[in-house]
Amino acid sequence: MLDIQKALNSNMLFKNFNSQEISYFLISSQYRISNYKPGQIIAVEGEPLIKIGLVLEGTLEVQKNYPSGKTLVINHLATGDVFGEVIIFSSKRFFPSSIVSATASNIMFVKKDNLLKTCFQNEKFLRNLLQLLSEKILILDHRLHFLSRETIRQKICFYLLENYHKQKSLHIYSGISREKMAEQFGVSRPSLSRELSKMKHEGLIDLSKKYIIIKDLTILEQNL
Repeated sequence: MLDIQKALNSNMLFKNFNSQEISYFLISSQYRISNYKPGQIIAVEGEPLIKIGLVLEGTLEVQKNYPSGKTLVINHLATGDVFGEVIIFSSKRFFPSSIVSATASNIMFVKKDNLLKTCFQNEKFLRNLLQLLSEKILILDHRLHFLSRETIRQKICFYLLENYHKQKSLHIYSGISREKMAEQFGVSRPSLSRELSKMKHEGLIDLSKKYIIIKDLTILEQNL
């Protein structure tokens, strides 16, 4: 059985909350919890957005659907994540992408009015919300820098150099499959694999199942 209070403890919006504060939120916020099966649609691109979603349990996919029928997974959400909080305060309150449950999931929905009431009543909640919004703006800015790279090689170099600074190692652990990496890059898997193979042949990188090893850091930087 899902322990709602424990699930909220892992949510950014409730950082530094004690059990009494969480209990008060649960009593006063008029929330609703919905359960979803794997593959079930939670929200459709273009639908009105009147409430935010808190992922209490499970994994979700944020998808972009194209007229050609192609579906691109642009993000993943997991336990503790929030969706809709950026759009709900804008003048155009519509889901910019579709959200699908990748695994069995439980989502808590909170309407805008109840969200605002909690912000007015609890300064910590307001601070946490503002921090969450600020961090998502920074992530979006980083994503734009990444997507502005014109070629697949430039995207690969950007990705490797960024993770080199994060991991402090030339052995870059990706943690995702080539297919998922291609989705993040916005390219096809064969195109990504071909470019990685070319870079290996040129002596820039080496490849293993879980790692991409940087062999020539200087040339990677020159390829940005």
